[in-house]
Amino acid sequence: MKRNMYKSVREQDLRESFDNLVFGKTGDIPHNHLVLLRKRKQDSSGADIKCNCVNKLTREPNVEKNCQFCLGEGFLWVETFHRCYSSMVGADGGKANRTRRVMPGVIRTDYKIFYFKFDAKISYKDKIIEVRLDNEGNVSVPYERINIFVPETIQEYRSDYGRLEYLAVYAREESSVRDNL
Repeated sequence: MKRNMYKSVREQDLRESFDNLVFGKTGDIPHNHLVLLRKRKQDSSGADIKCNCVNKLTREPNVEKNCQFCLGEGFLWVETFHRCYSSMVGADGGKANRTRRVMPGVIRTDYKIFYFKFDAKISYKDKIIEVRLDNEGNVSVPYERINIFVPETIQEYRSDYGRLEYLAVYAREESSVRDNL
């Protein structure tokens, strides 16, 4: 049963508010940036398609050759651009505590929350990839992947009779131990 409560009630439409804030639908400045959403390719039965570099015996990808098709992940995938809003969150104290000293070195604990439109199809097998942007927010060419995030919690925010309003994806940076470039 479809309900359109916005015509008769003076209630705020959260989807519309999200679109206005994140995408600037009503002429406001959009508060978003481009990311790549990496999804595994699947065959007709819904099974993930393994890359040809995967060893038949060990079932591991050939990471030493850095496969140009799967980039060492072992599965074929498709990347598409999506606009979202993101914010840094941290373990044990927020952004101020994102670089922690741990004997004998330093470990980065980078977590982000990404807000996507209600109709974004995101799963726990996907990855969110930040690409290098110029000072105006345009994707730099040639494309350069700078951070890869793995979804840890996908929160559906619902309101008004259970209607899905937007998605929040809490994600951990895939490589949290790395050189500080």
